[in-house]
Amino acid sequence: MSIVRKITLGYIILIFIPVVVFGYYYYSQIYGNLTNQFVQSRQKILEQAYANMKMDLTRIDSIQRILQNNPYVTDYLDGVYESDSDSIYAYNRNISPIITQSLSNNPDIEKLQIYKTKQRALPITDRLLDISTLDSQGMEVARKLKPGQGVWIISDRGAAAPSLIFYQNIYNSDFTEKIGLLELHVGSGLIRKFYEAAGGRDNWQALLLPEHGVPSREVAPAGIDMATWKLLGSNDTQPYFINKKTIVNQLYMQELKVRIVVTGKIDDVFRTIKRKEIFLVFTIIALLAALSFVYYALASKITKRILLLVRHMRNLDDDNLKQFISKKAKPNRLDEIEILTSTYNSMIRRMDELINNIHRSELRNKEAAYKVLQAQIKPHFLYNTLETIRMLAESNDDKEVADISFWFGKLMRYSLSSEGDRTFLANEIETVIFYLNIHKMRLQDRLTYEVNVSVDAEQIACPRFILQPLVENCIVHGASAILRPFHIKIQVWANGDEIHISITDSGSGIQEEKLEAIRSRLAMGDDNRADAENEGGIGLFNVSERIKSFFGGSSQMLIDSESDVGTCLSIIITTGGIGRI
Repeated sequence: MSIVRKITLGYIILIFIPVVVFGYYYYSQIYGNLTNQFVQSRQKILEQAYANMKMDLTRIDSIQRILQNNPYVTDYLDGVYESDSDSIYAYNRNISPIITQSLSNNPDIEKLQIYKTKQRALPITDRLLDISTLDSQGMEVARKLKPGQGVWIISDRGAAAPSLIFYQNIYNSDFTEKIGLLELHVGSGLIRKFYEAAGGRDNWQALLLPEHGVPSREVAPAGIDMATWKLLGSNDTQPYFINKKTIVNQLYMQELKVRIVVTGKIDDVFRTIKRKEIFLVFTIIALLAALSFVYYALASKITKRILLLVRHMRNLDDDNLKQFISKKAKPNRLDEIEILTSTYNSMIRRMDELINNIHRSELRNKEAAYKVLQAQIKPHFLYNTLETIRMLAESNDDKEVADISFWFGKLMRYSLSSEGDRTFLANEIETVIFYLNIHKMRLQDRLTYEVNVSVDAEQIACPRFILQPLVENCIVHGASAILRPFHIKIQVWANGDEIHISITDSGSGIQEEKLEAIRSRLAMGDDNRADAENEGGIGLFNVSERIKSFFGGSSQMLIDSESDVGTCLSIIITTGGIGRI
């Protein structure tokens, strides 16, 4: 996949999709919060409308208390007036004004009737009627009435705004006997005003439903979908809920034993917001599309130069080391790509120089190999000459000359061998023994030595010539300074995870100041190479550095000496270095 596609894909995954998803989620949260706030505010409006409705109903049913507490009314219904004229006079003089005033104070009341229970009371056609003229519904309600309590009945329930009827008994002055039944007919205007106050106007619908369930019908009322109608019929009594796109607020009315339900569509409420939402969505899409195009154009402009550089890299080989020159590059532009191009061209020039140097080095190596091949004649001639001397000495029974020729030949072969810098510790020890034998031939009884090896030296690899320079240092600086017998002891042993090699002589030792200087040079390593070359000790220094480089870890060489007693050179090889071998 090209870098342009990767950048574009990264933009879509990391920017475009998260922005759209977050925008949608954020809008949904805001939309949901606004919806909930709106539903809760409508529920408060419904509760306030119900509180006003309760006040209206209380004002209307207070007429019963006015009549109950009026002695003229109770006397009339109790049959106190014996003649019709007295009854008519009492009604017109004292009762009719009270009823007229009550009706004027409550314009919602369409009809007020009192049903008397005693025959002695004179019936009046439209106000005072005999209890026998009461309809069956009224008789059923009157039968269930409790003392001191009235009841509201909803008439013509199927109407959009039904009317109400109020029933309550009227008792005699002693409250020992029912003497009448008050019936108040309230028109549909009261319920209609309640609907409007509860929010049931415009596209919102208000209706009264039973406390539990709904009237059984195959089709839901107009404006209510069937799913919402079924939810209203369940036993769910939550005050408000949202069913998909329908908002429902409901409240139980204790006085009427019904629920007031107000429903409406979310789209009708948020029609203006919906228009803005559509505009916002299209604006975001257009903006993201424009930004995506600009981003892609910018990414293409930047990556096109990189792609040209990559194409040049793919065509680069040993036969094609031309520098990269881009037509898109502008003079004096020091951006990151230009720096990358400049560095790349510098690398190509350096590669070209290195390849030419390698070719020249190969030619020099071939020439050196040829000279080495020529030089091999001389060592072979020297080995053959020493072997001839040894054979002549043995034929003449001259054992000393034969031995020294054999030892010297072995040393020369080991020294001039081209097998590399690696060998085994056993070969190093054997070479040191040859070297000591030659010096013993010269020094005779003044020189003695012993070699103790308690490890498998055949399995321990080491650099060539790490012991011979140390032994040579003992003979040159130890034995040459004294006339007494001189002894060299070589020991190799294992101590836990370390291999120890010690070369001890009984020479004159090293002075304290010089010993500290040698130790300091060995400890400082390559940082003190120049001092070692100028002040001596380059042999010890080289051996120490070769040990550290070959074995690694904490491998090292130590030197201890005591004046007129001798010197001890110790090589410590750690397990890490041995494992690497």
